[in-house]
Amino acid sequence: MTKSEALQFFNTGKDFVNLNLPEGRKLKPQLEELNRIVSSVSQSIEEIGGESDENTVSIKLPDVKDFEDLSKFSSDFHKILNQSIVNEDIKGEVRIDSVENGSIWLDVYLGSAAAVSLIGGLAWASAVVYKKIQEGRLIEKHVESLGVKNASLKEIQTKQKEALSLMIDAEANNLYNENFEGNSPEQIERLKLSIKLFSELIDKGAEIHPALNQPESVKNLYPKMTNLQTLESKIKKIEE
Repeated sequence: MTKSEALQFFNTGKDFVNLNLPEGRKLKPQLEELNRIVSSVSQSIEEIGGESDENTVSIKLPDVKDFEDLSKFSSDFHKILNQSIVNEDIKGEVRIDSVENGSIWLDVYLGSAAAVSLIGGLAWASAVVYKKIQEGRLIEKHVESLGVKNASLKEIQTKQKEALSLMIDAEANNLYNENFEGNSPEQIERLKLSIKLFSELIDKGAEIHPALNQPESVKNLYPKMTNLQTLESKIKKIEE
């Protein structure tokens, strides 16, 4: 089939087209070959990547220099996930389903939809805290450039730590109220530690994303890791 003949079949915006017998005979082998190629590619992608469970998240570890880094970052995420979702309310579990090459990505099974939602909220809160840390650093650099005395600079740093601690408390309590029943100060403390740890990991380059097959309503629970500067806390503000 020549190029001009092939263009005749595709020079239409219709979903269906009727061909006469000679045209159909010419097109059939090309369609069969195209179908074979697409099926082969689809099968290869499925075999390489596998199918993600809907209760899976993808975690990117910070840059790893040695086994000590790998051990530390893995241990931190183990603490963050376990102390947040492994309980009777969330009914989550933590299982590594796969590890990608290159930048280290882990596909981690969390066990329940409630766990996936909670980790989305935890990631969001941690990103908000990370943003606050970044803002604090900028303030410190600005104050230092003004030649402020060390005593005053230390006082500013102390106040920033206090403000950061209050923010972590507020985010943890909000996260608890949205995901748990009753009153458990111990679980709130676990969430506070998880938020603190994860904000530090974000600072080092860590990321977390829901599975690709999750609906938009779930994906929107997770922060856009490439655009954290515009992120706002989900804690409802008191209207004046």
